[in-house]
Amino acid sequence: MFVFLLVQAAALSFSQLRDLPSAVAGDAVLRDQQHGHIETFEAPTGGLNAPGVVDGQFVERPTVSGSGCVRRRWTVTFHAAPGAAIDTATAAGIYSTWEIAASPHGVCPSGRYVHLNPGVSVDQGWNALAHLEAVSAAGSRIEFQCSDRTSSGLCDSSTAIRSGVRRLAPWAITLEAGEVVMWLGVPGDVVTEVRFQSTDPTKVTVTRKVPAPF
Repeated sequence: MFVFLLVQAAALSFSQLRDLPSAVAGDAVLRDQQHGHIETFEAPTGGLNAPGVVDGQFVERPTVSGSGCVRRRWTVTFHAAPGAAIDTATAAGIYSTWEIAASPHGVCPSGRYVHLNPGVSVDQGWNALAHLEAVSAAGSRIEFQCSDRTSSGLCDSSTAIRSGVRRLAPWAITLEAGEVVMWLGVPGDVVTEVRFQSTDPTKVTVTRKVPAPF
């Protein structure tokens, strides 16, 4: 569930938190939240921010649950006073999102997980990944619509689409007006998007495009 919370202004500064062990820094900032053990503090993160604003992310230790591994990522927005150095910024807002990863041997991986956008439950995430695997399987009964804004040949045939999807790892899942949308590849690089209606998953739209520059 997406949660946005204001944090007391008297919190530790951005630079002080970066100097602490991740678990200690996480306990300080997330002291009012129910959270798991914090493994890492990634900072700064995110794209372009307004002057005096910087983001950091506390990442929990993953746990084995159901179909694989689940962990929560807490994004914290830090604000500095006008004209002050960014290192003096203090936590002003927090929200959390979930991430999932397959665990074929019951051991949680340390690499990239699939980000679930706000509104996507863990169960919906697992269902989406299962359907993605079915989409890429040879012989699956899928009606494709395909668009390729690169010269990769993705849309040459159903076999090419399945092969192209199978070679890429998903990195995010979201819901848009009843459609499940998954992004595959490497964030910031060429994006392969797979989308389908949850009520009719046999019709799949695949789009490959270069992301707009920021």
